Amino acid sequence: MKNKILILSLGIGINLFALDINQAVDFALKNNYSLKQQQYIVDESKTSLDLSKTAYHPKLDLNYNYNNRDKKIIGQIDEDSGFNATLSYNLFNGFSDKYHIVASKNLLNYKKLTLDAFKEDFILNVKNIYITYLLKQKNTQTLHEALKLYKKQYFDTKNYFDQGLIAQNDLLEVEVVMLQSKQNYQNAKSDQKIAKKRLENILVITLNENENINELNENRQTAINFDNKKLNNRSEVKALEQLKENYTNIAYAIKGNFYPKINATLTYNKYGDDIFPDGRTNYPKNQTVGAITLKWNLYNGEKDKLSIVVYNQKINQIKMQIEDLKLQIKLQYEQAKEVLYVAKLNLKTAIKARKQAEVNYIIVKNKVKEGISTNSDLIDANYLLKKSKQNYFMAFYNQYLAIATLQRILEEGITKELAKL
Repeated sequence: MKNKILILSLGIGINLFALDINQAVDFALKNNYSLKQQQYIVDESKTSLDLSKTAYHPKLDLNYNYNNRDKKIIGQIDEDSGFNATLSYNLFNGFSDKYHIVASKNLLNYKKLTLDAFKEDFILNVKNIYITYLLKQKNTQTLHEALKLYKKQYFDTKNYFDQGLIAQNDLLEVEVVMLQSKQNYQNAKSDQKIAKKRLENILVITLNENENINELNENRQTAINFDNKKLNNRSEVKALEQLKENYTNIAYAIKGNFYPKINATLTYNKYGDDIFPDGRTNYPKNQTVGAITLKWNLYNGEKDKLSIVVYNQKINQIKMQIEDLKLQIKLQYEQAKEVLYVAKLNLKTAIKARKQAEVNYIIVKNKVKEGISTNSDLIDANYLLKKSKQNYFMAFYNQYLAIATLQRILEEGITKELAKL
């Protein structure tokens, strides 16, 4: 199909080029809001990982207090103040911090792999919407061609009627079919408009009113050798494995509660007998205190023990989910292969049926001129021609949808940039 110029408005200027399916995916990956939202989820996990690493950082606390009393008890003065700075560091936390960091890494990997799977689904959706729009265009074109043939038949029939060669009923029959065809054409234009809007929304661009996006390559070889060894290496499977590791390391972190906690602190104190801590009677002007604190919880109502059991149960759930997912993926693969095989057979049949319908229409049209066939026969021939074209385009695009589905199942959308439809 001859390409036309396409105007895309991106909010930052006007770009002039022809849009093909691979460029459509590129636009969607860069602009789509739902995809950006998923990226922010990954960014959040990156920050959470950095947050978990702060457990190994020292803590510095500053404290100031001032007291003004209207009445005193023994040992008190009217005013006093104090300032202290405390530097603390966790020397040992039962390895909990270590495993919390590893668990955060697992969770980040889970979110990244989930994003990869989302991208693969997203790419398939973009292809689907793009191809559907092409199909709607072809349907509009087919119905327009059918309408033109009905109009031509009506014009010829009216001439025959004016000459008294046919009955009025024959003319009315053609007129009714022509009006129905006109309505079908308008409905197709409406469907095409909605399909266009759906494509614009997922690409986050505005297509020119009279655009004509690039057609798919009709001569493309579809006998593709897909590698089913990739099935067990899908992002969804690897993501669940990372989630399982996340639960495992959280359980290890909880086990750290069975060990003692050791903290070291270094505190600098200053005292005052007014609002400024610059010295106080019978107190040193300043004081530095170093301390080592050991804390060990010997019993907390089996909370930690039961928490570990909960996470072990989560781990077992994930294991079963992984095995079930592998079976589903294999089934998806087998179904997609069969769909592609059937789509290719349907296309071969549709090509022959379309050719036969075109020849049949010409034959019937000539017979009507010779008075051998009736207007009803020509109406039927036009209908069969229209259906054969619709079936052809449906089979043609279904073949590409089947290929796109297989690419998604084997995750070739990202790694091979769509394998270039």
